[in-house]
Amino acid sequence: MFQLRYNEGGLDKVHQLTPGVTIVGRLPACNLVISDISVSRKHAALRLDDNGRLFLQDTGSRFGTFRNGQQVLIDEVPLVPTDTLKLGEVTLTLEQNVSEKELLTENHEVAEGPGTIVRKVADDDQKTGVSTDSLVRLLSDVGRTLLGSQSLPDILNRVVEMAFAAVPAERAFLLLRDSPDAELSARVLRKRDGSTPPNATLSRTVVRRVLRERISILAADAATDPKLGVTDSILSLSIRSFMCAPLWNRDDVIGVLYVDSPRISRFGPSDLDAFTALANAAAIAIEQARLSSQLLEETRRRERLQRYHSPAVVSRILHDSGADGGMHAQEREVSVMFCDLVGFTTLCEGLPPTQAASLLNSFLTSMTDVVFDNEGTLDKFIGDALLAVFGAPLDQPDHALKAVNTAVLMRKALAELNERRGGQPLAMRIVINTGVGITGDIGSPRRREFTVLGDVVNTAARMEDEIAGPGQIVIAQSTYQAVKDQIKARPLGTKVLRGRTTPIETYAVED
Repeated sequence: MFQLRYNEGGLDKVHQLTPGVTIVGRLPACNLVISDISVSRKHAALRLDDNGRLFLQDTGSRFGTFRNGQQVLIDEVPLVPTDTLKLGEVTLTLEQNVSEKELLTENHEVAEGPGTIVRKVADDDQKTGVSTDSLVRLLSDVGRTLLGSQSLPDILNRVVEMAFAAVPAERAFLLLRDSPDAELSARVLRKRDGSTPPNATLSRTVVRRVLRERISILAADAATDPKLGVTDSILSLSIRSFMCAPLWNRDDVIGVLYVDSPRISRFGPSDLDAFTALANAAAIAIEQARLSSQLLEETRRRERLQRYHSPAVVSRILHDSGADGGMHAQEREVSVMFCDLVGFTTLCEGLPPTQAASLLNSFLTSMTDVVFDNEGTLDKFIGDALLAVFGAPLDQPDHALKAVNTAVLMRKALAELNERRGGQPLAMRIVINTGVGITGDIGSPRRREFTVLGDVVNTAARMEDEIAGPGQIVIAQSTYQAVKDQIKARPLGTKVLRGRTTPIETYAVED
């Protein structure tokens, strides 16, 4: 029923809370393990009791436990959905989420008697029992309140609060679905006093009809135990008047808003009008919040990917590879390139630090631009060198040729840079090796970065150190075999690299 949403190491995570005590901390033995160093070994405890109430307690943490900005000490404090918890430097948001299977049931008898009202919510000429002034004030309040909310959980919570303010309901339920063919889930279940209704069920027939026909309904509902008759239900006061309206926006019904009361005649036509207007406005606010969230997530992904790829490649990654951007660690055949300046340390001895940094920035910027222009991926800068990879994270059948052609263009770009700046020219060397490596996001839960690992990288690093000379583009035998019919290259012979037992054959690329 309750879940915690948080971000750890740049990844959004959700933890479902179960009845009983959930210990949160860094220890592997904790129920919810958060490895951030600001979180104590056993930081806090959350207790979900049999009545669906949730409580939070600090368990002697070093940097404190906070609920909505207020520090939680030794005593337990109650929690409600949309509460924000802070454990050390990690922020968690409490949400409700009850599946359709848990909430909807056929064990309800809906009495569509004289007091029942069924109304199409899309009727533009619909006459309501609410005065124009009252309706305008209601919609104005709804718009001002909902548009001022930032997050989706906050909007859902405010919708339910406004439902209680608008109509005399005892309980309120807000159900959403992520797509037209997805199942519903109850995101807010609330009694007027703020508690969670225990063991609540709603009529599946009513909810499905509201979704399908886009109607709002006011009727009486008997929650019937299969072992009891209707008379027994009435005597046990299980008859409730209810209202249910679709959350309808443009062409899609994204969920329903449902309220009820134990009094059969508690709601009237004017209540249904106000309730339907609230549901319509809520649907728009919910969709806006979803779009804002998607836009924010897209922006975060683009900013992250643009550290390694050109804008064109970023767009292809996001379009072709889904939410993870194709960045999960995987085994691929790739071509790895090392490029570094020769004698840069000696050159810097006679330069002020700021001038040396400016010179290095100019070199790395120029080389990175060429890599990006040819759909290569920047792995990292290593001092005065850069490591690039071709063939990841997107498939590139001609990755070896792309790498060699990029190296030739980088050599031309350096010549142009030297001509512009004058003075002592910069010299560089480039090596390329082709083979199987592990590529993707690799690191700790606190920080992960795109990289390439494996013997293909180690061999390229040895080639750069032991074989390549100033101005040379040196390629391994594996790369040469993939491009030999499309480039000119002369053999450099074989050599046993440091730390290896098998000799490697290399070639020097000629313009």
